Amino acid sequence: MTRITIKDVAREAKVSVGSVSKVLNGLPVSVRLKQKVDAAIGQLGYEPNRLAQSMRRRSTGAIGCLVPDISNPLYWAVVKKVDDRLQRDGYMLLLASSSDNGRTEVDIVAEFKRRRVDGLIIAPGRETDAHLIKSLEQFGAPTVILGRSLSKTFSSVHVDYRSGVEVATKYLLDLGHRRIALLAPLAGPGHARVEGFRAAYAQAGLDPPEDLVPPRTMSLDAEHDVRRLLDSADAPTALIVLGTRILAGALKTMRDRNLDTPRDLSIISIGDPEWAAVHNPPITTLRWDVEEVARLVAELFLSQLKKKSKHEPQQVFVSTDLVLRGSCATPVRRAEK
Repeated sequence: MTRITIKDVAREAKVSVGSVSKVLNGLPVSVRLKQKVDAAIGQLGYEPNRLAQSMRRRSTGAIGCLVPDISNPLYWAVVKKVDDRLQRDGYMLLLASSSDNGRTEVDIVAEFKRRRVDGLIIAPGRETDAHLIKSLEQFGAPTVILGRSLSKTFSSVHVDYRSGVEVATKYLLDLGHRRIALLAPLAGPGHARVEGFRAAYAQAGLDPPEDLVPPRTMSLDAEHDVRRLLDSADAPTALIVLGTRILAGALKTMRDRNLDTPRDLSIISIGDPEWAAVHNPPITTLRWDVEEVARLVAELFLSQLKKKSKHEPQQVFVSTDLVLRGSCATPVRRAEK
């Protein structure tokens, strides 16, 4: 089968090869010219040689995207929306998962560099990692950080966990809870969550229960930590948990012990997995606009690609909303159980 070339397209459209090249490379042309070339491409079934184009532009049209765990629905929701946005500008997202391993993150960044991607969108597993920061700085391409304050060198998009957790904790305190446990690892934005937790207690004139603040080594499934808390002499009456895995672990532990939500234990999830709204009872959640996060990530990234002058890093925060459902209530005294 004879391969269709750019000359065939020019002949079909009755325009010059240069005009076809301008259309293919996204350069400014008249609407009529673009329509004629697009019609010829469709008629002939022409497929541009992307490799040759990338060599001429010094661009592959590919963007490297790295997250700690692609099975996490919250990451997947953001990545999907970012991919949709970048595709409209002709870019393709290459996705990798680090399994929350620092060494793997550095290796993946190196692999993205070998593949000559045009830039990086990365959600690091931790706030500070000198090796990762160095590899990103040496990469030298547009980079946006998701959910971390890795370095002021790069633009980043954050969820305002501090204010959100403060509002969630205040809500539980207003219901009468005093023994509230925060189950969210200290890695990444964990410190901001703890600050919000303590701030709510301080505003209420109360001392926060430091024994219910998360340990550095807290596991993601949370079952062990929830069992430990429930077995203590002064067990919590409410939990604020990081969504998906930790929430699922907490609910499984309660089910195994025949405990009822919210009679025995009130629960608020940080993050709003799809099943939280249909759980029985529906789970009260601290939710943020996933589409807004994705839009900001994509726009910060595209602005770097399009600017020829030195990029000024931006730190952008997305607010949270407390969505009240049926998983919280006034605590029942132990004597009444």
